[in-house]
Amino acid sequence: MNARHLPTARPASDARAALTDDGRRMLEERLELMRTVSLPLLRPLLATPGRDERDVAEFERLTAEALRLDALLASATPVPPVELGTVGLGSRVLVELPDGNRVRLRPVHPVEAFLDDERVSSESPAAWAVLGSRPGDEVTVDGPAGRWLCRVVAVDDDRAATTDVLGAPA
Repeated sequence: MNARHLPTARPASDARAALTDDGRRMLEERLELMRTVSLPLLRPLLATPGRDERDVAEFERLTAEALRLDALLASATPVPPVELGTVGLGSRVLVELPDGNRVRLRPVHPVEAFLDDERVSSESPAAWAVLGSRPGDEVTVDGPAGRWLCRVVAVDDDRAATTDVLGAPA
């Protein structure tokens, strides 16, 4: 088993977002839903006498989120390529935990992390630990509850592969 040392610096979070293709698509769908459903449903409630200020706050929150998403999508770049078999942004990773359980994760830009249960922010301890690793590497996760080791079992970069080495449809 190969051991890997932690890098000395984390990536800058203020850099332009590098989005996976499906992450971009899901964010575009979210933005479209806000523009065509959520905001139009709230708009008439803003002009009613005795309006509920929670509706105003939600309208303002959604408007701000839509503007932020629009700007983010306009400036986002594709995820940079990595060597096949190496964990990079957007790679699907099968990791074995110290107790023997296996979990799947996909390190992504923080803006994508909420889109499904598999995605984790690239700034999280688990993602940070596996980025740059390869199958068989044992990596140290420096988390809030302490340090622990896990082993990278498989890596699937579905940007380059047509089959899923993790056993799920690509």
